[in-house]
Amino acid sequence: MGIQKTVIPSVHSEKITIMPIKQGDVSLHSHDFLELVYVTNGRAVHTLNDKTAIVKKGDYFIIDYGALHKYDTKDEYEFEIVNCLFRPEIIDKTLFNCFSFQNLINNYLIKFNYQSLNNVPTNYIFKDEDNSIKILIEKLAKEYEAKNPGYIELMRCYLIEIIIITMRKISKKDTDLIYNNYSEYIIKYVEENYMKPITLTDLSYELNFSLPYISKRFKNDMGVSFTEYLQKKRVEQGCRLIANTEKKMSEIAELVGYADVKFFNKVFKKQLKMTPRQFKKLHE
Repeated sequence: MGIQKTVIPSVHSEKITIMPIKQGDVSLHSHDFLELVYVTNGRAVHTLNDKTAIVKKGDYFIIDYGALHKYDTKDEYEFEIVNCLFRPEIIDKTLFNCFSFQNLINNYLIKFNYQSLNNVPTNYIFKDEDNSIKILIEKLAKEYEAKNPGYIELMRCYLIEIIIITMRKISKKDTDLIYNNYSEYIIKYVEENYMKPITLTDLSYELNFSLPYISKRFKNDMGVSFTEYLQKKRVEQGCRLIANTEKKMSEIAELVGYADVKFFNKVFKKQLKMTPRQFKKLHE
């Protein structure tokens, strides 16, 4: 069976589309966007990345960038769904180069990490036992259809609420399991102090461990070095200031922890493959 790649319709400015659908059989295909699917009626056999399951009314699931999936409706069932197709930029403008659900939920507006979850959220069928997700989906659809002033902002809020409620369903209860205590401490410290001079040497001293030990432990937990993590956090904050303020680049650089605007430009370009000014033009 051939593999198809679908294209998200009419979301170049909005970055989100809501579509109620009477779904028939669909062959194996992939997307270059994220998809939240809520089953409103009937049932079907859904295959996602070689894993097959029956989905029915009240079930919902998330399909990641590039994931392969298909539907077999078995004809005897009238299968109806609501498709919410979206790009990470709807959550935060700085996520314009985000191409995975994992990176999305690690954003500062959501703050979940895959290590804190019992299951991979994009390979899981969720149950909407109390209809809370259905209510939020209906609110999304209502705002999308009416397009009243501020509708994108409300849709962003509803979508974030859906994601957070959903991640709670599979989240480990013991927060110490999210990271080991040392990495958790460092992450929290960076969140609160990224604009100040920060060194891992100083943090290792506070934690009473050697620099090589803390450095290795942090990289094992996070998959990146402390320096890479700090630079990513500072660039994210820089993007936010560039997209939402009229501040000068030198001022923005200083606000995110870089006294030298040239070095800020260098780090920014290395991460996003464009200069801060090019990023600003993209969001004007």
